Amino acid sequence: MNKYVKKSLKITGIVVGVAAVIYLFICIIFYFATKPMSDSIKQTNDIALQKTPITTITKNYHLSRSVESNSLVGTSKKGKKYYFIYLPHSKKAYLYQASKGKSEEQIKEIFNDAHPGHSKVKCELGWYKGVPVWEITYQKENGNYGYVIYDFKTGKELVYADNL
Repeated sequence: MNKYVKKSLKITGIVVGVAAVIYLFICIIFYFATKPMSDSIKQTNDIALQKTPITTITKNYHLSRSVESNSLVGTSKKGKKYYFIYLPHSKKAYLYQASKGKSEEQIKEIFNDAHPGHSKVKCELGWYKGVPVWEITYQKENGNYGYVIYDFKTGKELVYADNL
């Protein structure tokens, strides 16, 4: 092998090695950045499965407004749908039958009727000022964001913040 080929291989090896170290570093940062959230979701799921009639979890939610809350929707062995809200800092949990409140689909429909024309609509279940709530976040055509908080039981709009 001539010296130019050896030099090229050495440089390529160094570049590949540095890229591999950077990739590994990014993966480690990502793992540690997401671990608290995944641990929190697992804790909420475990509590719901152990302490409630919920046997199957279909979706998880997270909301941090006045207090951090982790929530989920699931069904019992009998097929009844439930919503479970867990407040990790106070270690309090609340279980609601789906028939006693509004569903995510109903809240999205209420939102779209009252505030049409938004994109990137996202819905989260959680806790706000002592009551279970649905929060809709969205992006407007001008790029600004907004959110609306609805009472879980009645679907009444509690908070509306636009153009953030």
